[in-house]
Amino acid sequence: MNFKDFLKASQERIGLKSQASYVEFGYGQVEPNHLSAQRTAQIYAQLPAKADIDILENGQFVKYDYAANDNGIGEVNFEGKGEWMLVYNEIKLYRNHPDGSKQWDCEFAMIKDDYQARIYTPYDWETPELEYHNGMYLNGKDNLGNTSMTVARYYVANNPTRNAETGATEFQTIDIGEVRCNIVDGKFTYNGEEYEIDEHGQTKVQIPVTYEYDDVTKDVEDYYEWGFTNDPWKRLGIYREKRMPKGTAMVPRVFKTNVGDIMTTNMINATELKVGDVLTPGAKGILEVGTGDMEWQVVRVYTMPDNQKGVKIMRIK
Repeated sequence: MNFKDFLKASQERIGLKSQASYVEFGYGQVEPNHLSAQRTAQIYAQLPAKADIDILENGQFVKYDYAANDNGIGEVNFEGKGEWMLVYNEIKLYRNHPDGSKQWDCEFAMIKDDYQARIYTPYDWETPELEYHNGMYLNGKDNLGNTSMTVARYYVANNPTRNAETGATEFQTIDIGEVRCNIVDGKFTYNGEEYEIDEHGQTKVQIPVTYEYDDVTKDVEDYYEWGFTNDPWKRLGIYREKRMPKGTAMVPRVFKTNVGDIMTTNMINATELKVGDVLTPGAKGILEVGTGDMEWQVVRVYTMPDNQKGVKIMRIK
């Protein structure tokens, strides 16, 4: 038994084989003879494959349906609007065969069970993060809704002077909060209460002072403007990751093709092909003989790099 027969038998035994009948063994392949996307950069890999898609092979076609879920995360499917996009994933194979040889390209396909994508993007725009204002309370109230705070502490009188006759230290005024009080015989009145100072000019008891929070933030916050708030202590807090849509696990790379593009592939639902045959994507995005919105023409009956049969095709519509 040669390798291709062994590979074909092994895949069929575990229920894995190509969806395309033209493939002799392994999965569909693409040899990009002349794909314009490699120059135009019309290469897309931002949307997860629809939850019911279990396998995508190179050479298959899909719809890049950005509007599918109405939430900014579309999906790759077979039903969306727009033209068909070519599935052309980077081939990633990591095992060696028992004889030491590397895996063949035909052994690769994007199979859902091999992928475990969970996070679509680090930031979930549908669940805005919490906003924090710390202890400066510059938005007019604190985190409990209070518009003021009361602090009790000792105060010291202003600018002491020495009595020329007695040599004693005298104090004339003291600032309590934003109020200046006159001191007479070591006493002053603040907020209707009388207080005393000692010989050093310090109040004998702590004096409670109430501070009103000033609202210095802008009336309208615009997240798209630099410095959208005057509160320098404001920061964005806890945020959530945007998870992949339920049931999805893989994000394929797809190419936009144009008329005149040429590639060699075996990802076709047909048993025999000849030069001149016209192909179009079927319901599952696999090329088949027929006509449609997108058409490719067989220009050469050829072989794939692993010597199984293939065809060179050119997009004509």
